[in-house]
Order: sequence, then C-alpha cells, then structure tokens
Amino acid sequence: MLFLATVIALLYETRKRSGAVYRFIYYLPYTIPGIVAGIVWSYIFSDSMSPFRPLLDLLGYADTKILTRPNVPLILLVIILWEFTGYTAFVVYSSLISIPKEFSEAAQLDGASFWQIAFKIKMPLLKDVLITLFIFNAIGAMQVFNEPWMLGDLVVLPNNYTPAMYIYSSAFSQGRFTYAAAMGMILAGLTCLISVYVLRTATRQILRHRP
Repeated sequence: MLFLATVIALLYETRKRSGAVYRFIYYLPYTIPGIVAGIVWSYIFSDSMSPFRPLLDLLGYADTKILTRPNVPLILLVIILWEFTGYTAFVVYSSLISIPKEFSEAAQLDGASFWQIAFKIKMPLLKDVLITLFIFNAIGAMQVFNEPWMLGDLVVLPNNYTPAMYIYSSAFSQGRFTYAAAMGMILAGLTCLISVYVLRTATRQILRHRP
C-alpha cells in the first residue's frame, strides 16, 4: 500500500490542472464505511451475482468459484487496498508539496529525470512520514474486522480468522467478556510494542545517516 500510495502521490504532481479531481476520486473509497464496502465487495465476488461471472463463463470457467477460502486473503488485500490507498496517497502528497521546490529545480538543472528526483531526493525526505504511515497500516492490519466478517456470509471462515473477529466472537457469541477484554488488552500491548520497536529502529537509522 505504501508503495502504491507513494507512486500515486508522485503522479499527482504531474497533474497540475486535474490533480484535484484525481485526488477526490482516489480519496472517495476512504469515505465509504467499512460495512458498506464489505457488502459491495461481497456482491462483486459472490458466485451468483458477481459482474465477473459472465466473463468467467465466456472464458470457460463456468464451474469455477470466485469466493473460496483460499482466495479470501487475496480478496481482502484487494478490498483493503481499494479502501485505504487513496487516503495514504493523500497524506504522502501533503508531505510532498511541503518539500522546497529548489531541490527539484537544482536536480533538473543537473539532468535528473522525474523518477530520479522522486526516488533519490523526495523519498529520503519522506522517510519520517512513511514510517508513521507504516505503523498506522500495521495497526490497521491487526484490527481488520469488517471486511472478513461480511465475506463470512458467503464463505465459511473460522471465528479466529483475524484477532478482532476472535475477540468479537468470544465476547458476543460465546459470552466470555472477561476473556475477550484480556485479549483486547494483549492486542493493544502487542501493537504498542511493535510501534515502539519500529520507531526506535527507524530513529537509529536516521541518526546514523546524519552527518
């Protein structure tokens, strides 16, 4: 997601006039609630109502099921990228426009191309922002709930498919509220430890490369 969002944010700069339109289009999926997005994508990947069904039948895959348990991770990846890549790209773009133009202009005078400027000048300056976004995305990955929960109506998934699903199932399906609360605290603690580790590692690398 970070790679795609960074490329999209860099392409925003090439669209001087229509950049606002593209930013709005890419950001729009983030404004859709997760439950609604789960319902829409459940319809898209369902075996009976999917708009891809006629195409699969035409290609000779009439008996092939789209939504199967082995395909769930890939489908979840598509849904989550669709939902959050635009928002992440918007954050990266907000940091890009704060970089002084003198850096790019000096590199252009030296003969650097657009992508050389992007990956050798701008990307190092975005390291702090990308690290923060990485932590946010990692936390979001540990809290995935809406998307697999909605897909669970079409394909059988275990109640512990994600940590959030297991906590919810333990509390509201099995009535083990104390156990679910303890798991929630453990998940929060693990998230905090991962965040601290990433921040410390990134800080050491940044300080090591400073003159």
